[in-house]
Amino acid sequence: MSRTVAWLLVGVVVLTALFKIALPLFVSTASVKTNMEDVLSSWTGARANIAGDPQISFWPHPVLTLRNVTFEGGDAAAPELLAKADAIAAGFDILAALRGTPVFYDFHLVNPVFNVERRLDGTFNWRRAGWMADAIADAAGKTPSSARNTPIGDVEIVNGTLELTDRVTSSTHRISAITGSVQWRTPTTRMTAELSALMNGEKVQGTITCNEPLMLLSGQNSTFQASFTSLPLTFSFDGSGNASSRPFAIGQLQLKAKSVGALLAWVKDEPQPVATTGSVSIDTSVTMSAQTLKMDNLSLSLDDANATGVLGMVWYPSRGPRIDGTLAFDRLDLTPLLSSVFPLRPEAGAADGPEMALLKQISLDLRLSAQEISYGPAALTDVAAGIMVENGRASIDIGDGTFAEGSLSGRIALANDGADGGQVQLALKNADLAPVAASLGLAGPLPLGRGMLSVDLSTTEPLSKMTVDGVSGKFLYAANNGTVVNFDLPEFARLAMLGQVFNVSHATNGSFAFTRADIVGTMRKGVVELTTADITGDGKTVSLAGTLPFTNGKLALAGAIRSDDPATPAMRFFADGSWPNPVISPLPARTTQP
Repeated sequence: MSRTVAWLLVGVVVLTALFKIALPLFVSTASVKTNMEDVLSSWTGARANIAGDPQISFWPHPVLTLRNVTFEGGDAAAPELLAKADAIAAGFDILAALRGTPVFYDFHLVNPVFNVERRLDGTFNWRRAGWMADAIADAAGKTPSSARNTPIGDVEIVNGTLELTDRVTSSTHRISAITGSVQWRTPTTRMTAELSALMNGEKVQGTITCNEPLMLLSGQNSTFQASFTSLPLTFSFDGSGNASSRPFAIGQLQLKAKSVGALLAWVKDEPQPVATTGSVSIDTSVTMSAQTLKMDNLSLSLDDANATGVLGMVWYPSRGPRIDGTLAFDRLDLTPLLSSVFPLRPEAGAADGPEMALLKQISLDLRLSAQEISYGPAALTDVAAGIMVENGRASIDIGDGTFAEGSLSGRIALANDGADGGQVQLALKNADLAPVAASLGLAGPLPLGRGMLSVDLSTTEPLSKMTVDGVSGKFLYAANNGTVVNFDLPEFARLAMLGQVFNVSHATNGSFAFTRADIVGTMRKGVVELTTADITGDGKTVSLAGTLPFTNGKLALAGAIRSDDPATPAMRFFADGSWPNPVISPLPARTTQP
């Protein structure tokens, strides 16, 4: 037994000596370096150059380490740097190395930098040639070769960088701190990649698994799974597709973003907003190509709002994406959504105020329905609407909706993405006007009943600089069988007959029931002008005419209280001061009505 152990120890010593001392004598480092340059050139289609001397280790397995490796493209007289690495280490077949034709596998890349550029003509600086191109062509049945059986093993990346330059869109992107591995034993076997990186200041992690990667790369369909995880965005995909010149994929997609505004800012590498509203969650069946995306059986969540429907997207290189579709919501709160999706933010280099940034980047044709849509204190039910964004114009058309127990329709339009102002047209019919006044923040003695409100307002000022003074238009208010609250008409008339100035608050302990109220007015330069304001009830009509400025609140109204009896002279007065508590100055009676 002791002799067997002794012989085993001798064998170990001999094998160690063979790997440490003898084998290096039979393997030419110069030959291995040349072969490695040829292999790397063959794999990538670029010219590989190794500046440092190779280092070979045979224990516990043969490994070749190369320092200062560069890959060049273009003409030799005018080389173009495609990639570089501080070091590349690879395992190799020792028997093949002894024959002078080493086979390499299990690559380890330290601090690699890859430069990928799309030129103005649409071509890339990396030409489609070399070992991988042969393997892809072989998988497509175009060029039979032995590349399909070439060993790859694990490709480890430590602190890599990807520099992306797009001359077509004049954009650049940088992905740094790329670390992870690609497990791919041979081209015909399963491939799994797990990588982490730093994108626009955020740490991201991604994985992809494919049973037939060469089929995927050769333009033929193959099943695959992919996932991406980061703080602004996470998604996963399970389906099939190809990576040809016209890529295609179909499968199930799940996507989540904590804030649309933060996601857009991260993609554009801008400071992210503080607000965390505007979260998005998507679960859908997707069909994707290079420029199109269709989502069927879509389940969409926006903050606490849930919807189902269909969406389609098309990307146009010259004018951005276009989105079409139909969505049915249970309820939708527009307040946090609009502040996140359409943030008023300054344009680069603009000295003036911000504009609606997102509207300049998309085209939209979206049909919406919802059981309830709210914005601030206002809430609409049973809504059917359409949203259009096209060629610098944006509009929301409300075809039908219920507000304050009445029927609402209208349109909100922006010109030139809001830079040239916009227009609001709303018509509310057969509604309870009391909650309407409350939602608008109106107070004081108002004729509240059931009726209609029509508004047509516009501005030519940019939204970023818009003030009340820049809004103009007209409005119409009509109500039936209602009440002017906080207005005691008999007490008001008694005080006016005294001929002394008094405050309207002295006649607020009561109400005035009316059968009809008609108010027509215009708005211009921040001033509302009442062209008609008649409130009729119980044999008397209260009439008003004049102006109600928004800016300083100093109203100027001429009024009269007329009786149905033509023999009774009208009681005239003048109201000035500020709403809702103006000062009343009685005027001498006359036969002519205001």
